[in-house]
Amino acid sequence: MGRKVLILALVAASSIAGCAGRRPKKPAPVPQKAKAVIRTAKTYLPEENFKGKNPKDCSDFVGLVFAAHGIALPRTAVDMSILGARVKSSKELRMGDLVFFSGEKASRIVGHVGIYVNNGIFIHLSQHEIGVREESLYSDYYRKRYLAARRLIK
Repeated sequence: MGRKVLILALVAASSIAGCAGRRPKKPAPVPQKAKAVIRTAKTYLPEENFKGKNPKDCSDFVGLVFAAHGIALPRTAVDMSILGARVKSSKELRMGDLVFFSGEKASRIVGHVGIYVNNGIFIHLSQHEIGVREESLYSDYYRKRYLAARRLIK
């Protein structure tokens, strides 16, 4: 009887120690270039009184922001959607990743691009008249249209 109790106590102690010994993975540090890209993107927000060249559309906005940091991108969202490394899940998004959506109607065709900021927020130019905005990936509109993400900044 004493031996069974000892074995059970050892098993219980080792399983508790096993749980306590596991630490959650620390997220990878955000590259300085990604932070700089976001800072540049935010200068286009209306409240920042942007004085530079106004982008024509979403892909022009993304192209201008990345060009300011020495990263040349193709002109269209479709062409941008094949660059860099694929981000497998929206849970793996990091600051500076490109996020792609279908256009006006939900489909599997890339029609819109933005830049992931953090905590489910991305920055983009949806309509020229409205200007650059920050919005949630999880809003009904964008959640239904989310297609993929690509990482250009390692």
